[in-house]
Amino acid sequence: MNIRLLLLLLIILVTSARAQTLNEEQVLLNGYVDDSGKVLLTGYTTPGSLPYMPFLNGTQYTFDNSTNQLYAVIDTLTSKSADTWSLNFSLDGYYSDYSATFYLPAGSEVTKIDIQPELNYQVQVKEDSLILAVQGYKVESPWIKVDYKLPAVEQIGSNGSIEVDDKLPIGSVLPVSIAIALIAGVIVVFYRRRKRGTLVPEKKESQDKETQVIPETKPETGKIRITGEMQKVIDTLSDKEKAIIGLLIRNGGSAKQADIRYETGIPKSSLTGIINALKRRNIIKKRENGRTNVIELSEWFLSEKELK
Repeated sequence: MNIRLLLLLLIILVTSARAQTLNEEQVLLNGYVDDSGKVLLTGYTTPGSLPYMPFLNGTQYTFDNSTNQLYAVIDTLTSKSADTWSLNFSLDGYYSDYSATFYLPAGSEVTKIDIQPELNYQVQVKEDSLILAVQGYKVESPWIKVDYKLPAVEQIGSNGSIEVDDKLPIGSVLPVSIAIALIAGVIVVFYRRRKRGTLVPEKKESQDKETQVIPETKPETGKIRITGEMQKVIDTLSDKEKAIIGLLIRNGGSAKQADIRYETGIPKSSLTGIINALKRRNIIKKRENGRTNVIELSEWFLSEKELK
């Protein structure tokens, strides 16, 4: 009986000593997952928790010591097997307050969720995005694993029929459709400037790239300079989102929603969801102007303040 009592006291002492050696950290993070697997991770965390985030190793990230704000673009949190994507998010250390919210691509279907028993989670769909919110208090080494599938993408077959490819990520855009969108945009800009009587030679764009690239130089229309922080956000966007942001940059920061649909070639049904997703991420803002909407780049996105 005395031996059992001694063993119990020993266990209590070891557990108590171990708890005292663990620093209590706090995290409040949002992760925006794009359809290529990249994750834009933003939010707030205590400085002591940074060494407990192994996924930051080898990643360029910014952390503001005055505000405890973390900003990182990470491509190692997700993996793909066949048509199933997996999101793995795990931390070391001890957390008195843990909150992580992940925004999966529009139309995603969650097939499996594995989560540490001490954590609570909630799944909801809002504005075409699937949101996974996880919370916990006084948890050690929290971890989450989510399996999900992207929606099938319609493609045009050789005989003109519509085929569905459930293995092609929604962010993948066929080179032909990109070329059509680029040519249509150039034609529209050409005739608009010719109508004004101020034709400006357009810069020749490379047609051998399979994805549309946002120019890193100062655009001709307006005076918007793409900063390093802006480019980090752009890198997390899908091809259609990049097309919209690129058009807004070339137009000096704003454009009518109808013009965006016409010049990018994005269907009206898809455009509304994409704009809502960009608005939710505070990259753009939308205001009514008569019977149409005007889409503008947000002040946050246009901010030239470099995080350190």
